[in-house]
Amino acid sequence: MDCQRENVECFLSSLSEEDKFQLFNDLLAVNEVYQMNKDTSFYTFRKLKRASQRHCECRKRTIQFKNKKNDEIIIHQIHEQHIFKNKYRFQVFYNMEEQNFSFIEFLLETLREERLSQFINQRVVLA
Repeated sequence: MDCQRENVECFLSSLSEEDKFQLFNDLLAVNEVYQMNKDTSFYTFRKLKRASQRHCECRKRTIQFKNKKNDEIIIHQIHEQHIFKNKYRFQVFYNMEEQNFSFIEFLLETLREERLSQFINQRVVLA
């Protein structure tokens, strides 16, 4: 956990403000999809030809960010189909090392704290 937090802080320290903003928006979308689908699976009987395959994986979305130190975060949203059962999952990589979803949660939490402190500082300056 501490290692993940250190990696998050190291990654964000070398990321431009514009990229932080883009990363924050992308992570909000990823987190929403994750929260909606984390404990769900569904069955479908459409596309019977593809369903007849034993196992099928399809990458739905890939998000990739690289900072000035060439540290890289890659997030894959994957749709899996096992016969008729469907589910979504995420793969998170930091410098080509697989992480669990808590890494994304740490990133999002840190970015939220930064945005909040920027907002408060901006209001203090304007007051």
